[in-house]
Amino acid sequence: MINQQILDYIKQQVQQGVNREQIKNSLMSNGWQASDIEEGFNAVGSGSSEIPLAPTSNVGPASNFTNSAMPISYAGFWLRVAASLVDGFIVNLIFALLGFLYFWFFAKNNPSLSNSAQTVMGILYFVMWILYFPFMESRGGTTFGKKIVGIKVLNTNGEPVGFLRSLGRNLAKIISALILMIGFIMAGFTKKKQGLHDIIASCVVVKSKETSAGKIWAVIILIIVVCIGTVVIAGAQFLFMLSSLFSGGINIQTSSNQPIITQTQNNGNVFTTSPASVFVPLSKEEYDTYFSKPITGLDGESDYKGPHTYAGPALIAFDDFFGLNTALPVIPNLEGSEGYVWIDLTSIISKNGQDILNRESTFEKDIFFKGLNLSKETQPFEYLSDRRQVHYITGAKSSEARTIKGTLFFKIPLDSKTPSNFYEKSYPFIINI
Repeated sequence: MINQQILDYIKQQVQQGVNREQIKNSLMSNGWQASDIEEGFNAVGSGSSEIPLAPTSNVGPASNFTNSAMPISYAGFWLRVAASLVDGFIVNLIFALLGFLYFWFFAKNNPSLSNSAQTVMGILYFVMWILYFPFMESRGGTTFGKKIVGIKVLNTNGEPVGFLRSLGRNLAKIISALILMIGFIMAGFTKKKQGLHDIIASCVVVKSKETSAGKIWAVIILIIVVCIGTVVIAGAQFLFMLSSLFSGGINIQTSSNQPIITQTQNNGNVFTTSPASVFVPLSKEEYDTYFSKPITGLDGESDYKGPHTYAGPALIAFDDFFGLNTALPVIPNLEGSEGYVWIDLTSIISKNGQDILNRESTFEKDIFFKGLNLSKETQPFEYLSDRRQVHYITGAKSSEARTIKGTLFFKIPLDSKTPSNFYEKSYPFIINI
């Protein structure tokens, strides 16, 4: 079926003496399909004297979209979906990078920022998402995604969209989303392919070049595959973490008479005991035997090649990123029991002699964050390990630490049903960095 807009435009341009190739280039540069243009030429009389056929070398630049006679090719729903997928992927990638940098340079060494990290990152994400589109669209009407699929945003009069109008349009997307996404779906059946946010901001989305359907679907499929791959990798990591927690033959029972996890006090701090199904009754003498065997064989483990020290049966190593890495021989009842083992820090002395440990941090005060949730490692041999984050005063960095002093505590219930009798040990340690 011949597009009447194209037909009228070709007739109008022919009457003005415009070359056939110029007409074709103008239409294609504004998103019209080559097949629709050829149908228009055929209807007018392709190859006849009515349409001038100037040599290609004499063909001038294509007409601008702002030519009032130029028919508008509005961008369809799926073109816009493909562009949104690309832009969403780019924005989330940038956000992930900024989140990593925020944690690395600020929140990692500043507990007050760590506590508010979720709020800060949520605000940052909203600001990024809202400003990305007006910033890009006010510089030619396109974003990265729109440029790839060949569409752009304009005012309804055909003029370039400004920053404020684009900002209003993107804020109006919130309204389109709130009404069950109908505001977005409207772009699939309105006359000018406008969504509700387009109508509110008096904007249209038009084609800026011819784009094949194959390319559009290739972009959509690629983004979907990348997103699914990311989810699968994240899910695999999560499952691996779960498997590591329950590795080593732990038999978790679901009997209705299994004792509920209980909480006891440790110098004002709350810690959690394990269910009876994983508890192995041991005497103090038996624990003495386990604790008399310092861990060995970690010379080849990268986590413990840096600054480290021994504290009783444990090896404690300093890591610039994770804080303190702790390894223990396999001791019954310690695996997965965060309330049984914890590290209190006394001081962190910097290279200029300042104590940079933030004792007022919620993390340093709460046993949950100081506790070690020990799980089994099996390479090159079986042992228990976990990491404990370190929190510094505002402005201090982990790279400034020179001496770390603290104590490794053990407080293990000897009876799972009435956890009031404990096996207790403590080992002071010093790590020179």
